[in-house]
Amino acid sequence: MESEGPRYLRDKEGYFSKEQRDRTRKRSGEMEAAVGAALRKQKNRPKAMSYFDEVHKYRGARYHELKEFHDKGGKIVGTLCMMVPQELIFAAGAEAVRLCSGYYEPVHPANELLGDAGLCPMVRSTLGTKMVSSNPLVDLIDLVVGPATCDGKMKLAEILQDWVPVVMMNIPRVKVGDSSSDLWVKEVSYLKNRLEELTGRSVRKSMLRSEIAKWNEANQHWSELLELRRSERPPISGRDAMLVVQASQFDRIERWNRKVGDLILELRKMRKKGVHAGEEGAARILLAGSPMMYPNFKIPSIIEGSGGLIVTDELCSGYRLMSDPVMVDGMSRKEIYQALAERYFFPCSCPCFSPNDERIRRMKEAIKAFGIEGVIFHTLRGCHLNNIEATKIELSLRVEGIPLLKIESEYDEGDIEQVRTRIEAFIEMIKTRREFRMTHPPEGNK
Repeated sequence: MESEGPRYLRDKEGYFSKEQRDRTRKRSGEMEAAVGAALRKQKNRPKAMSYFDEVHKYRGARYHELKEFHDKGGKIVGTLCMMVPQELIFAAGAEAVRLCSGYYEPVHPANELLGDAGLCPMVRSTLGTKMVSSNPLVDLIDLVVGPATCDGKMKLAEILQDWVPVVMMNIPRVKVGDSSSDLWVKEVSYLKNRLEELTGRSVRKSMLRSEIAKWNEANQHWSELLELRRSERPPISGRDAMLVVQASQFDRIERWNRKVGDLILELRKMRKKGVHAGEEGAARILLAGSPMMYPNFKIPSIIEGSGGLIVTDELCSGYRLMSDPVMVDGMSRKEIYQALAERYFFPCSCPCFSPNDERIRRMKEAIKAFGIEGVIFHTLRGCHLNNIEATKIELSLRVEGIPLLKIESEYDEGDIEQVRTRIEAFIEMIKTRREFRMTHPPEGNK
């Protein structure tokens, strides 16, 4: 049943004032410019990264391209989670944009509306960008797709219905049993119907297979990039790798594939010449926990500015975006949709699932494959699911002799020095352990 009016929005003074809009836009633009400038100052940064900088630039070329597409009648779909099948959106003739916000300033107008400063800051920032139109991409969105992965995102999707049509996807939280798979396939099929209504185009089997092939190619490029990051001296920083993979959520995937291919060629040449990212002897770090959407690169920047190098991660805003291809075994429409649905469900190790032992298994595999010396587990304040899982993960990694540092932070810079002190001490401990092992090898290795 359709609502007669806004369910959450109340026209209180100051919510949509020009002063508030201008301030939030100005500070958001300044934040992106500062973070972007810091990334560009990294030592030995590949020239091919300039494309990825532009994709993420506030009111950059990609925004103007999407605006032109939208002005000509094209439809743009905003997504709130990595579990939304990107292939389906493009096969329907629409463009996709990840809405999860990494900007700090939009948190404040959302606080005024919600009255809950303890809610996940990414959720509040995403809502705030719409409230005061501070993110130019958000105002181009014709439809939002919001999987109910956590309470915050579920209610965020509901609140956004006061501004824009929303498709909420019901995620089975327990993967055991056939009913979970069947339910998720039906959710994907329902999304397909809503996308067809939005664009007025049918999702043809040939188009869907074509989009799946493009995204599988992207998965292969990502695997090649991961292989380079396994090197003893990786030629790319963790921050840049995160910037690369997040660009896939904003740009057309065929262009992303070309640009990542160019980047990989450059990185291979750099590796041959012995050129590497980070400082000599940097601690090899696996970054885990809550999503970190650009420009909220506070934690990665502190890690890589304190003697560490993020050689891999397990974030839904990083590694997990490209971790598994769509495995289509048959030619029928039913088999294609089944394969697509399964790719966005079974490999996902989001803490919303129970049991979620797959997450620990994958982390342990990454620790061995990438030579990880320590794990930094970051949680956004109010991210209860990741906070709970951090305890289980720490206990499991302790058995493997891998230290874990848990960091909790907000969307602001007030805790930077406190966080830096803890991370510096953690990285110093890793290097001390490494030196001790080198000078005191096990008895059998002498």
